[in-house]
Amino acid sequence: MDTLGNAILGLVFLAFSAASTFLMFYLWGFPFDHEKLKSTAPTRLMLLHRFIGYTYAAIYLYLMAQMLPRLWSYEIEFPARTVAHLIFGLTIGVLIIVKVAIVRFFKHLESTLVPFLGTGLFICTFLLISLSVPFALKEVYLHRSAVGGTAFSPENIERVRKLLPKAGFSTNAKLEKLSTVASFKIGRDVLLSKCVQCHDLRTVLVKPRTPEQWVQTVTRMAERSVFNPIDEREQWHVATYLIAISPDLQKGFRQKKQEETEAVQSRETIGAMTSEAVVDSSQTKIFDLATAQATFEMTCSKCHQLSNIEKSPPKNAKQAKGIVARMVMNGLQSPEEELEQVVFYLTTIYCK
Repeated sequence: MDTLGNAILGLVFLAFSAASTFLMFYLWGFPFDHEKLKSTAPTRLMLLHRFIGYTYAAIYLYLMAQMLPRLWSYEIEFPARTVAHLIFGLTIGVLIIVKVAIVRFFKHLESTLVPFLGTGLFICTFLLISLSVPFALKEVYLHRSAVGGTAFSPENIERVRKLLPKAGFSTNAKLEKLSTVASFKIGRDVLLSKCVQCHDLRTVLVKPRTPEQWVQTVTRMAERSVFNPIDEREQWHVATYLIAISPDLQKGFRQKKQEETEAVQSRETIGAMTSEAVVDSSQTKIFDLATAQATFEMTCSKCHQLSNIEKSPPKNAKQAKGIVARMVMNGLQSPEEELEQVVFYLTTIYCK
């Protein structure tokens, strides 16, 4: 089952847990015959509660059948969220076993312990789903929200196609076949099945990177894979997919960065960073406008949408340099002359 399917199944799992718990609370209100070890609650409701319980247990077994093999393939220490996920998952299993044992073999404890066990199952289920589903839905959102509204849109495929020749792929890679919907899907599957054997998905997607950095990162991580290796072709596909979803990663990273620095960042600080990261000169150099535009489009489209600059254009040369300086601080690696061309283009087109 794919990521979205598992996320939906997780929500259904939580819904069954909630239904079972609150129905149990209602049934708990009926008198319990301690001599016959039987509740006086309506038989229909008892059967419904039992059906929900069996369905809940079946979903749990299915989810665990998927989770445990993946945990076995991890080659480094589990991330903190994965550890918590595992703890809650195993705790649910223990609680189910104890609850079933009491209902079947130790009925004298049923009226005392079962309600507390049921409540514990609901709490653990809620925490388990809260740790997994939001991140799965985020990955699905990123998959559908790159340039043009989806990672598979013609606009985004064209953007990726232009970036791949300078991304640092080996000469064996057939770049024209990588910038396709089929390639993106393969890369997405590799990300969700193999990259997570050493990394929590959140740590993979927490920060945007340039195409060159994605290729280098994937290659470096693949060299550490032993039990479930990522071959060279899979590396090409997953690096291409990460390049495809980078614009939306950049959007989230930019917002977080702004929140962290907004209170302390001043215009003088931007100016200082600009002089160090871009160019130390009092005037903007002059370049051919068409060449500068092509450089701007190629450089800035690596991590975000070009329409971002139109929404908040620079008002003067200093702000244009500041924009490029922040790009460098966020990981952009380009020759100084190309950065100067971007500054020239921004200043010429947007500054009055």
